[in-house]
Amino acid sequence: MADAFKFQYATKIICTSHIPGTSQTSDAVLPGVYQTAVNIHNPGRRAVKIRKKIAVPGIVSDFFGEELGADGATRFTCRQIQDFGITFIHGAEGFLVIESTGSLDVVAVYTASPRGGEVSSIDVEHVPERKLGR
Repeated sequence: MADAFKFQYATKIICTSHIPGTSQTSDAVLPGVYQTAVNIHNPGRRAVKIRKKIAVPGIVSDFFGEELGADGATRFTCRQIQDFGITFIHGAEGFLVIESTGSLDVVAVYTASPRGGEVSSIDVEHVPERKLGR
């Protein structure tokens, strides 16, 4: 039997800027620059298979897989959206969906700043695990 993806994590991602008076406008956020980083950790003693996809309004990428070793970690940043075959001119807002063969620690880090400024806001969120019934 092929490896069964038993767990799923749907992580909100926001990788965009809202700059009024320019082509970079968004009705989803206040003026500023927004970035997401997602940290993924395998707390287990065995390697697990993981696969990730991006889902934004009107577009769902293919899954891309990798193996994550015991106590191993990986991450996703906004710059990696293009690795999923999706090109955005002014950013994206949607979900990073992670499926795995074992339970993971998934944490999202959200930062915001005024245009051209330093980080003015940061939030760290644990992403809940969903068991898949396949």
